Parts: sequence; structure tokens; C-alpha cells
Amino acid sequence: MTPETEIKSAILNILSENNAISLATTGGEYSPWILGAYFASDDLTIYLLLEQSGKTLANLKQNPKGALMISQNDAMKDFLQAQFEATLLPASDEDRVRQMLVAKMPWYQTYTPCAPVRLDVSKWFVSSLARQ
Repeated sequence: MTPETEIKSAILNILSENNAISLATTGGEYSPWILGAYFASDDLTIYLLLEQSGKTLANLKQNPKGALMISQNDAMKDFLQAQFEATLLPASDEDRVRQMLVAKMPWYQTYTPCAPVRLDVSKWFVSSLARQ
């Protein structure tokens, strides 16, 4: 297995084994801002629903670039950090993104109007103290 294949495999494993993501954004009135959310992925692309009136979505409208972390809050287990560029998807994609989230987490639901978002990662970092 090449190093690139091993890294991609580790990333895909972390994406499949975790439901929660932390996003760091800047650009709006509440800048910088960190949000915890649930996500689904298709290969290395991340999808989520963000609250339409939320601070994170407001920041992404001003500045689509941000950072993310996916972790089990245990430095001995592999975790991801990454830089991304967000694309605010059309409202017509909300059902598709919601179906992805429910397929991964059958209990998933939202309580406020949400907007579908795609995160395209430009740089991934796989870390853990166990890998040192």
C-alpha cells in the first residue's frame, strides 16, 4: 500500500466511524466562530445541513474557506484536521443531503430551517499520538 493510499484509507475510515464535525469559520459578525454539527460524506467530500439563521452559515457567505476537525476527543485515536472551501448548495439539494445524513444516522433530524452545504477539502491532516 502506498503512503497516499494508506492516508486516504485512514481518512475514509475516520469519516465513516464518526458522526460529528467541528467547523471553524470567519467572515461575519461572529468571527471567528466554531460550530459542532453532524455530517455525511461521499468519498472525500463532506455534506451537512447548517441552520439558515446561524453564525456559521453567515460566516461562510462572507468567506467560504474554513477549517474542520473530526475527532473522538481522544488524542490516542486517529483524528482529522483539514482546510476546506464551502459551497452553499441550492435549496433543492436539501432533501438529498438530509437523506445522506439519515442513512448514516437514522435518528438525525433538524428543528430549524437548514441550508445544504458541501465542503471540499484542500488539505487533510491525519493525526494521533499513537502514530508518533
